[in-house]
Amino acid sequence: MINPDPTGIPKVYADFNGLFDGGKVLCLSHGDSCRDESGAEVQLHAGMIVTAFDMDEDEHGVRDDLIATGVVQPSPDWLQCRGSRWVLMIDERGVRHESD
Repeated sequence: MINPDPTGIPKVYADFNGLFDGGKVLCLSHGDSCRDESGAEVQLHAGMIVTAFDMDEDEHGVRDDLIATGVVQPSPDWLQCRGSRWVLMIDERGVRHESD
């Protein structure tokens, strides 16, 4: 069983290959929702604070996910043409490993 985040901030899956604008913008979804770490659907809306994660491993093969926290916003025009509907505007902590 996955322990809920004590901060109450949803933790949602995102493909970090969808990082844009120097790592400040992450494509979250091409639809109205995305999945959290338990697989449950999370409805996205503007202004929502989430932590996005992408599975990764350290040099020893131990899981150490990439994470980024920020504010959900509608995708800018330049990403909508690629099908993106929602993005994460990443906060000042940027993209990091969960162990950091």
